[in-house]
Formats: sequence, structure tokens, C-alpha cells
Amino acid sequence: MRKMAASSILICGVGGLGVEVAKDIILSGVKSVTLQDTKLTTYQDLSSQFFLREGDLKKNRAEASLPRLVELNEYVSTTCTTEAVTTELVSKFSVVVLTDSTRDEQLLIGDYCHSNDIKFICANTNGVFGNIFCDFGEDFKVIDTNGEQVLSVMVSAVSKDSDGIVTCLDEKRHGFEDGDFVTFHEIGGMVELNECTPRKIEVKGPYTFSIGDCSDLSDYTREALSLKSRCQLPFTLNQ
Repeated sequence: MRKMAASSILICGVGGLGVEVAKDIILSGVKSVTLQDTKLTTYQDLSSQFFLREGDLKKNRAEASLPRLVELNEYVSTTCTTEAVTTELVSKFSVVVLTDSTRDEQLLIGDYCHSNDIKFICANTNGVFGNIFCDFGEDFKVIDTNGEQVLSVMVSAVSKDSDGIVTCLDEKRHGFEDGDFVTFHEIGGMVELNECTPRKIEVKGPYTFSIGDCSDLSDYTREALSLKSRCQLPFTLNQ
């Protein structure tokens, strides 16, 4: 949240996709948002860009959308520019979102952002299809790899072995995957697992998974809650 509150974001292209991105970012409460667009409003824009009206035809899309976007969050400084996308322009921001762009622009701005530690997102839509490319630097840590709710299951047993096997209560499917990390709460007996550093698991079956060496822990005596933990996973962008 602190990073969001300090972020200055440039959104290039205020078409249907760009304005949706702008709306969500402004509502999230960042420091500032600048809309960039050189195109004029057409009838085609009215079918996908919900901040434009018929009276905005032949007006610059960023300038026409600005008054309505500003109303979304008075605490976010929201401005616009009609100048072309250049490296000089993007150098003023900490995050650049590129939409409705050419491949030459994507390569130019993407390379510049990567070299200058500017977070870069490039997104496009074509009918019902879309694509997105993200470059958050050489060493970026992901704490949520799938966007799903954190899973939790009741545990009926944990074996005291060199490869401890966790069994779910009442044969309830755990829904975990190999490589997930889990921690435990309110476990009886094997108290060393309570609020432990998240352990990497290996799925053994729909109702069981292993958590590594448990041979030196206390004896397990009572049911507990196993909770999937979100751990930071480092990603490196290969140019």
C-alpha cells in the first residue's frame, strides 16, 4: 500500500481498455495518474469507452475523459497530456501502462523502462482476445501467483517421520498443489508447527501431502488448521 500511495502512473491510450485501467487505478488510491493520448474520439470509441459521450466526437480522448475520471477520487492527482509517447515523457513516472500502441512503441518504451527501473505494463485487446506483458525489473518477487483465495483445511494427523505426512480431516480434499507453502494454527501436541515458517509441500494424494522432516517434533495429539501461505517467489526477466 505504501508503494501504491507513492506511485506516479502514466497510462498511454485512453480507449476502452485504457480507460478501464485508469478507472481502477484512480479508485485504488495512487499518488498521481496522467492520461496520454493523441487520438480524437470517433463513433467506434463510443461503443467501448464509457467515459466518452457523443458530444466528445472529434475531441482528444484524454482531454474529453479527464473531467469524469477526476470525479472518481479527489485524493488522486489526475491530469492528461496530448503529446506523443517518448522516452522523455515516460522518464517522469514510476509506472507506465501502454495500451492501444504500435509494436515499435512497445519495443522502444519497454526497453527504456527496463533500463531505467520503471515498471512497465503493455496490454492490448482484439475483439474477445487480449494480451499483457509485464516488466517489473530484474528481480521482482511475486506474493500471489494465481489470484485465488487462500485455502485452508482441517488436519486429522501428522506423521512423525523424516517426510511428515499430513492427513486431512474426514477425507476432505485439500486442493493444494506441489510447491505450495503451508503453515499451521492451533495444532495439539506437535506445537512446533504452530505459526511455523511456511513449509513447502508435496502432494501425495487428494487428502494427504508431505511437509518435510517432522521426526524431531513432539507427538501430534489434536486436530488443527492448515493454511496455505503466500510466499514471495522471485522472478527474473530474461531479455
